[in-house]
Amino acid sequence: MSGIGAITWRMRRASANLIDAAVVRQPMRGATVLAVVGGVWILLAGLFWSLLIFLSQDQYLALKPRLLESLLALFFLTMGVLVMISDTVLVWSTLYRTRASSFHAALPIADRDIFWGAAIEGGLWASWAVLVLVLPLIATLMREAAQPWLFAPAVLGTLIGLVAIGMAVGALGAQLLARLIPMLRRGIRGIILLCVLALAITLFAALGSADRHNEPVTFMTEVIGNLRFAEHPLLPSWWTQQAFSAAIASRWGEWAWFTALLLVNAGGIAVVAEFVAARRFRRDLDALSGRPEDTSARSATQTWRPIPFLPGELGLLVAKDLRLFRRDPAQVLQFTAFFGLLGFYLLMLPRLGKAFAFDEWWRPAVSVLNLTAIGMALATFTGRFVYPLLSLEGRRLWVLALAPWPRHRVVTSKFLFAILVGVPVSSALALLSGLMLGLPWPAIIYQIGIIACMATGLAASALGIGARLADYREDDPNKLVAGYGGTINLLASLVFAGLLLVGAAAPVLGRSAREAWIIGAGWSLCVTGVWSVLFLGLARRWFGRLEDRPSSGSPT
Repeated sequence: MSGIGAITWRMRRASANLIDAAVVRQPMRGATVLAVVGGVWILLAGLFWSLLIFLSQDQYLALKPRLLESLLALFFLTMGVLVMISDTVLVWSTLYRTRASSFHAALPIADRDIFWGAAIEGGLWASWAVLVLVLPLIATLMREAAQPWLFAPAVLGTLIGLVAIGMAVGALGAQLLARLIPMLRRGIRGIILLCVLALAITLFAALGSADRHNEPVTFMTEVIGNLRFAEHPLLPSWWTQQAFSAAIASRWGEWAWFTALLLVNAGGIAVVAEFVAARRFRRDLDALSGRPEDTSARSATQTWRPIPFLPGELGLLVAKDLRLFRRDPAQVLQFTAFFGLLGFYLLMLPRLGKAFAFDEWWRPAVSVLNLTAIGMALATFTGRFVYPLLSLEGRRLWVLALAPWPRHRVVTSKFLFAILVGVPVSSALALLSGLMLGLPWPAIIYQIGIIACMATGLAASALGIGARLADYREDDPNKLVAGYGGTINLLASLVFAGLLLVGAAAPVLGRSAREAWIIGAGWSLCVTGVWSVLFLGLARRWFGRLEDRPSSGSPT
């Protein structure tokens, strides 16, 4: 058996074990996962269907084809970026961070085979969420297609091409990330800031230089014209949008051209990534396996500083979690990607100013949709970064058990860590949303309060479910998040976010009397208080119980 054959055999066996666990040994877990995915599909299909019906109104019917093209290009640009970032992190982790990477490097396997195994595995994990998001869109667009039953398989092939480009770029980005991290460890701390600034300048320059083709100032040019950066002819998102539009109109020759363009470019980028991995993998793995000592006088005299305004043990525990979070490039990259893309979207809102003038109802409606988007980003943050925290303490439970403070302080410190990271970022996004939409200050403060309540409740439920369904044997947070407990946490997060949004939408959209604002605020505070108390109590009770039971799998 070849090296790549052995690696793919391992992945097939792991997939078979997961399916067996979900279907045969633990059918309730499999049913829960299917219920969550089915619920998400129904919600997304309803959203896309409502959008098509809305665009079919008389006042928008003339703009519908062009609006649909612009929205599809923007949607596919976002999907491509998310696949690329997720694949970069996953391939980098598989190649350089896990115990399997060192094991594979010690085997008589070619570097190319190790790279392709990591690229395939990371790509599969990074792309499954795209299917969850895009399949309802395909089902909805079948209503617009001239040949619906040919449209669905055709655009699935186009979608494979878009995902393949994201996987190839992500695999190449993992090689660049492996080169960047040793440079950071040698003291080039400002390089991330420089990269972020360069990206921001590039994006704003691209937006500012959008070609208007000397069209007159109309609703079409002001709203759609400002979104043309997603339709640049060199972007894969535009190729995907053109292939979808051609498939809707049954222009199959044009569809084949753009689909082939996606696949050929994906193959070319993948070959470049393989070329880099074949020459750099061993050296980069050696550079990432150890951390050079910092012998500077500053590092020798630097002391561990707890978080101010917190009791001693809580300040130390929160400072430890913040430092571990900051030192993990994968976590920092994912956190920056999620909230950075959301912030970029909010900065684009002034470009839709003509839409608000066209129909003022759009302004409060978009503000509620922004609350929903920020809430989903918070749910992603708590699910990815907060839920695994207690399980990841498994190998250090003996240290925490000997520490001179009550064990429930560990849960409190994780909760404070989630609050200190999640609330400021999400509140800043809610403030930015209100300012970009031109909302009055009472509405902005109200929305910031709702987002703060949402961040608090989501952190509490992530810790409660994370303690109740903890797995102290697993040290990979990605596997913890993708497991049964992560699915249950996602479902609970959606329920809690829905409860707060239902109570918040009425006073925001209705612009009713002061009583409606008071009722909405009271609802949000009461739901958050009850939710947080229940789940934090669950976390403290089960985390302490599992610590006291060696049979649960925790180290003794």
